[in-house]
Amino acid sequence: MTPKLFCWNLFLLTLATPVWAKTVVTWTFDEPIGLYPSHTIDSVDGLTAPLTLGLGGSIVPGHFGNALSSEPYPEFEIPAGTSSPGRSVEFGQEQLPTPPGKRQAPLSWHNADYAAFMTMGERHLRREFFPPNPTTTDLNLGAGDWTVEFWARLDGNSRDGVVMEIGNGERGEEGNDTLSLRLGTRGRTFVLEQTAAAVKLELPTASDLFTSGTWRHLAFVHEASRNRVVHYVDGKRAGEANARGWKALPPSEDLAYLSLLRNSVWEQPFPGAIDELRISSHAVYKSDFSSPGSIAPVYPRPELIKGPPLLFEPGKPQPGVVPLGDRKHVFIDDALIETQRNITFTVNPPRLTHRVLDNIEGQFRKHLTFVEDEDGLIRMYNGGPDDYLMVHTSRDGIHFEPHPTGLSHKGRNNIVIPYGVAMGSPFIDLNAPAEHRWKYISGSGDRGTYLFTSPDGWKWHKVRTASHSFRSGSQTSFFYDDQRQKYVSYMRTGMTHTRGDNTQRAFIITETDNPFESWPLRYMDQEATREMAKSRRLRDPKPWFLDNGPLVPGDFGVEGPIKFEVLDDFDPEGLGIYVPKAHKYPWAPDTYVAFPLMYFHYEIGDGPPERWVLYDERRGAGSGTVEAQVAVSRDGRNWFRYARPAYAGIGDYLGRYSPQAYFAEGMIRRGNEIWQYVYAAGIYHSTWEDEDKFDAVYRVVQRLDGFVSAEAPYETHGIIVTRPLTFEGNRLVLNIDTDAAGYAQVGFLDEEGEPIPGFGLDNGLYINGDYIDHEIEFRLDGAETTADISSLQGRPVKVVFRMRGAKLYAMQFVTR
Repeated sequence: MTPKLFCWNLFLLTLATPVWAKTVVTWTFDEPIGLYPSHTIDSVDGLTAPLTLGLGGSIVPGHFGNALSSEPYPEFEIPAGTSSPGRSVEFGQEQLPTPPGKRQAPLSWHNADYAAFMTMGERHLRREFFPPNPTTTDLNLGAGDWTVEFWARLDGNSRDGVVMEIGNGERGEEGNDTLSLRLGTRGRTFVLEQTAAAVKLELPTASDLFTSGTWRHLAFVHEASRNRVVHYVDGKRAGEANARGWKALPPSEDLAYLSLLRNSVWEQPFPGAIDELRISSHAVYKSDFSSPGSIAPVYPRPELIKGPPLLFEPGKPQPGVVPLGDRKHVFIDDALIETQRNITFTVNPPRLTHRVLDNIEGQFRKHLTFVEDEDGLIRMYNGGPDDYLMVHTSRDGIHFEPHPTGLSHKGRNNIVIPYGVAMGSPFIDLNAPAEHRWKYISGSGDRGTYLFTSPDGWKWHKVRTASHSFRSGSQTSFFYDDQRQKYVSYMRTGMTHTRGDNTQRAFIITETDNPFESWPLRYMDQEATREMAKSRRLRDPKPWFLDNGPLVPGDFGVEGPIKFEVLDDFDPEGLGIYVPKAHKYPWAPDTYVAFPLMYFHYEIGDGPPERWVLYDERRGAGSGTVEAQVAVSRDGRNWFRYARPAYAGIGDYLGRYSPQAYFAEGMIRRGNEIWQYVYAAGIYHSTWEDEDKFDAVYRVVQRLDGFVSAEAPYETHGIIVTRPLTFEGNRLVLNIDTDAAGYAQVGFLDEEGEPIPGFGLDNGLYINGDYIDHEIEFRLDGAETTADISSLQGRPVKVVFRMRGAKLYAMQFVTR
């Protein structure tokens, strides 16, 4: 799909482009091909007017990007089961009978054969949002000037078919008046009809409309002063009709609807596809014109920063000699190690230092993100009242205050996005031009997951086509990976289940090289989902998009590979991953760290009754506890999780007991320290207690590179021999801690494993101390020593470590 460049101060005017303020709505249909029924088609200009895709429509390749077609979604079996027993009517899986005296059965998955639809009715179904009322807005084409225009490609079958229908009553029932635009007389005319006013206009159209097989621009312009509607094809007048008596439909508050490409009972499908449908509240064209280009907002394709290639990518052939160069290597695992003895990779929990935000009142989301801005100001983003995104700031990382932004809501004056978008993690994107430098992805209005950009992190712009057309179940981890030139996000799926048949929260990975477009996903049909269920526990219904009903998008399922999940042969039963908190480590390549929140729940079904009783209301606790663990990766896709010790566990937080530790996104470096943050709750998950008990935000401090270390025991030597490598530089520096009674020595071996004269292990000076950047040295004759290893530069060598009672965090060859 062609990227769409949005210019803040330039409106790409063509000969016929109107004043933007008079656009009622624009739908570009640039959602992804394969989009599931019940998922949202967004408007990109004018009214926020989301349509819902139905079983009678699909997204197909268009003239500009993608388009909407009346081609039905492939047939599948609608299963009886739901993920929520007792809600089969609400979720549309049970068909209610046709009421007495009516012709149409209530809407359900069994009859949701519309192409694209919005409605104020159908309130027996689950509804998370309501669109603007089609009969009380300028969608209701009235007596004033207006224009309807779109691109169309017809399929060659000359037949009648609906472009758009608006109604003010019950669909298909007596008393429902409609306003419609449709093909008539077997495709030889277009018909505009308003049944309440008994006005029907027939407009001749181009004779080759069906035979050309190409995209044609169609426009319908109502000029009130001349009492006419003029029809244009590719900018040329094709027909005209007297519009005497034309007026808007009488409004309806509870039953109004709008349907595209099919009528209200899903018949008369439009014979083809449409692209870039725009409705304007003025006469855009008053004479012949040149067909316009795309009217969609377009955005600058990122110029991707390219980091060094990955050295240890799983599944890829590994080089015989590692070209380490001058990269820092962090010992989060054994990726660089050829042999080892008595070495353990150990988690190093951070040091708790300060309570930085206390006495929290009102709504305050526990999913926090910390970002250091270009001026060194530390910002804390999270959800406030009604999940509006808000910001606190600090200069010292300890004292945080609400930062006044000029936007207020329910007593908070530090709002940066004034609607419910609390499920993201902002970051500064160095790929982007200044106006889009800050990026944020979050669920929004339960319609999908959207990208927001900002020049400064204070004022944000929403990209109105969803980046992911799924509801967001929790906070998104979002970052740019310069080594793979991909934007990466982790999204929660609730489709997997525990052995006890409870929800088992997990996270899929999604990736793109252009975050402004809909991100590529693996859209699963029913057969593929059932095949996957043979090897993985997947919840009903299958397909998963059925779960919320035909008018609400589904949650993420398995549209991307699951990368964070509970392991049956490793984890306790009934555990779930709440949020992964995944990062690309900024201060060393080939290093990715995550701090997944592990939710141990007490719900019936997992484990024995002795576990379930902990959820008893009489105990005053809640549904479970939450801790943060550490996971590491060499490519940001394949992770190894260290379960113990917990990275941020439950327990005492400066004199307060916390059964939930919600680790925050983001890392702040100050010198040789990394500052991280924890929201520690004084209550259990889904508590029976007071929701405001002892909640606070805390700072914890980690040493640089210190999340995991290669640790040698105190009582005997630990040995590490690296794989053969080449390096650049004349010094080797270590991040290492031996404490007082431990030590380490370092030497070099040749490719055959023999000591290199003058640089052997026995020549290495003892390392005794706690150092972030320690140069190794070798003893020469007598008391002379040297740190210069330039003679080894460029030749394959192995580095050997001999340690007792020591932790090795990182190594790097440098030039000094």
